[in-house]
Amino acid sequence: MSQIIATTYEGKYHSSTKSPLSTDPIQVDLKFGPIDLLMGSYASCMLGTVDFYARKKDFEVNGSRSELSYDMSAEGGQVGTIHVKMFFDKAYTAEQKEVIEHSAKNLCHVGNSLNPSIVKNYEFFYEAK
Repeated sequence: MSQIIATTYEGKYHSSTKSPLSTDPIQVDLKFGPIDLLMGSYASCMLGTVDFYARKKDFEVNGSRSELSYDMSAEGGQVGTIHVKMFFDKAYTAEQKEVIEHSAKNLCHVGNSLNPSIVKNYEFFYEAK
């Protein structure tokens, strides 16, 4: 069953989005635009996906964080490149790193929903503070 995400455009680049997961609407204005929401959704999805697959392999990634930046395509109107930095505050085995990196790059639903022409550059940092 699909979830309904309802957005109301209030004018002058302001909108309000309601999700069935929260009673508080997400407010978007010129300070935090739609592409920022997309990047935040992608980052949250990657971190949650990494956590899910790490737990399946009996380890945790608590304290992890990400930083995303993007460049618009030369044609404009579309993200062309996303730069992903993921930080993990612990040391992990080679096998655990493989789980982390594979799940971040390949198993995130938001990332898999993005236009395949968008270039994604990933960097992973371990034992980062």
